[in-house]
Amino acid sequence: MMKSSIDKKDSAAVLHHAGWDHLKPPKPDAAKFAVTGHESQVVTLQIGVGEACQGEAGTMMYLSPGMRQSVTYEGCCQRCCSGESCFVVNFTNSGSTGNHEFVALTPNFPTAKVVPVDLSSPDVGGKLVAQQGAYMASYGDVRVGISLDTNCMRCCCAGLGLVRQKLEGSGTVFLGGTGTIVQKVLADGETILVDTNCIMAFASTCKLDLKRAGGILGMVGGGEGIFNTTLTGPGLVVVQSMNETVFREALATQKIYRR
Repeated sequence: MMKSSIDKKDSAAVLHHAGWDHLKPPKPDAAKFAVTGHESQVVTLQIGVGEACQGEAGTMMYLSPGMRQSVTYEGCCQRCCSGESCFVVNFTNSGSTGNHEFVALTPNFPTAKVVPVDLSSPDVGGKLVAQQGAYMASYGDVRVGISLDTNCMRCCCAGLGLVRQKLEGSGTVFLGGTGTIVQKVLADGETILVDTNCIMAFASTCKLDLKRAGGILGMVGGGEGIFNTTLTGPGLVVVQSMNETVFREALATQKIYRR
C-alpha cells in the first residue's frame, strides 16, 4: 500500500539535496535569542547589563522589569526610503537588577515570521540587501540604509524596485516575512532562478539579474510574467513563498468576491 504522504525525514532530505534548508536556530550554548510560534512569531532576546537591542516601531510585545525603552530619530531619509519608520526604538538593560533582562518583539504584519540573519557570517560578509520594509529588529552592530539599483530593467522587473534595503554591520538582524521561508548558500558562480515576488534578501556578494520567462506563450500564459529573477553567488539567499504585497492583494481579492 502506498504512503499517502512523504515521511518528514524524506522530505527534509529532498530539500537538502536541492541545496535549500530551513532557517537554522542558534546553538543552544550560545543562544542570545529564541524564535517561537509558527505564525505571527515572537523573538525573545536576552539582554545583559548595559546591553541594548533595537526594534521597529510597534514591534514590542513585552519587557522584563529592568528593561528601559527609548526612541531615537536617526537616518530618517534613508530609513523612510527603505520602507521603515524614521524612529528607532531602543531597548536597554538599565542594570537596576544586575541580571539579564528580556525583551520580546513580534512583526507588525499578521501571520509574519521572524528571520534571523547573522551579518558576521562568511556567507553574508557584513552586507545584506533586502526587500523594502524587511527590517524588524537587531542587536549588535547593525546599520539600516539603502541600496539603489540604477538599472532600469532590473528596478522595474526584478521584484525589488529602485530602492532596496541595505543592512550592514557585524550584529544579528531580524527580518519580518510571510509565507514559508528557506535559505540557500550559493557557491561562486552558481545561479538560481527565482520568481520576482519571492526574493526576501541576499548577500551583497550575489549578483541580481533578469531572465526572460520563456517564449511568447510562456510570458503570456505561464503565470510568471515577462521576466524571472536570477541570483548568482557566492553568498546567502533567503526566499519566501509569498511576500506581504501579494498577501494583501489576495486578501483584497477575497473581500471583493465575498461582496
